[in-house]
Amino acid sequence: MTRIDDRAVDERIPITLLTGFLGAGKTTLVNRLLSAPDAGRIAVIVNEFGEIGIDGDLIARASEDMLELTNGCICCAAQGDLMDGLNKLFLRKVGLAEPRVDFDKIVIETTGIADPSPLARLFYTDMKLDLTFRLDAVLTVVDLKHVQGQLARSPEAEKQVAIADKLIFNKRDLVDDAAFAAAVAAVERLNPFSLKEVTTHGALPVDALLDLDLFEPKRRDDMVGAWIGADRPADAAHGEHVHTPGVGAVCLQTAAPLEWNALLRFFLELVQEKGEDLFRVKGLVHFQNVDKPVILQGVQATFSPPTYAESWPRGEVATRIVVIGRNLDAAAMQEGFMACVARRETELDRGLGAI
Repeated sequence: MTRIDDRAVDERIPITLLTGFLGAGKTTLVNRLLSAPDAGRIAVIVNEFGEIGIDGDLIARASEDMLELTNGCICCAAQGDLMDGLNKLFLRKVGLAEPRVDFDKIVIETTGIADPSPLARLFYTDMKLDLTFRLDAVLTVVDLKHVQGQLARSPEAEKQVAIADKLIFNKRDLVDDAAFAAAVAAVERLNPFSLKEVTTHGALPVDALLDLDLFEPKRRDDMVGAWIGADRPADAAHGEHVHTPGVGAVCLQTAAPLEWNALLRFFLELVQEKGEDLFRVKGLVHFQNVDKPVILQGVQATFSPPTYAESWPRGEVATRIVVIGRNLDAAAMQEGFMACVARRETELDRGLGAI
């Protein structure tokens, strides 16, 4: 019997969470996305219409809480709770509220000082939300000219970078090569293993922004390796194996199979120790007596139920877990992680005879 891959028929509505500090260029990127002929039918949710500045040439009609655009897309104002905004959108899509609208995907543009973690955690804790929507990716737009100062002054800017599945380095035209290298280094200290794009004026193709399956890859096997930075050696991030203050990343990896309960205790203790200073955990785990890679994913103290990936990146069977947080002690974490390696099951020595 042919097995149907349930990931291929996931009909939940994908959501792209677009974040980035004030002035990073989110508005320009959204306008480019909405004007792209191959973007499909998108619903954009913003806090206030005036904040995002939708291009007037794209607007066909305006109502109290919705802009209808000439290309079939819509823009809604989340006046109050974002969950209410998502619910209203869904009711309009299925014809249970007026005006009825049709869309295939949603882009949520956060305010420039917003912490994206609470929304990301909702996809693990709100069953109604998870049954209707799936978080496709967290995209963080980075202002190359000002990001170093923003990171130095703002914990929110640090968290926006740390939680990103993909970083978009914007305003490349405003910095020279030396300033560009310094800005990238400052960002990579916080999140060295995420995917990255470099652009000016948010000029990126649609397939670099939507349908990425990067938050918790279940639909595209080709994105699993990129999701945990498997194409990048673990020692590529400066300082990841030493104890350094501030936000940073630690990569834990081993080819030896791990014991489930031991790894569970390891992360329970880490959550208890770090609390809200633990930003993101993501990885593929090789468990004892389990053939497939297990996807491990968490935002702060909230972890999703473990799921399977279909194959190992590059065919290499090995655990690789990326932990991003504040004031991580890499040496202590590595020691605790290696204590999770499964012991070999006792083998019968036939030379000793039988009982």
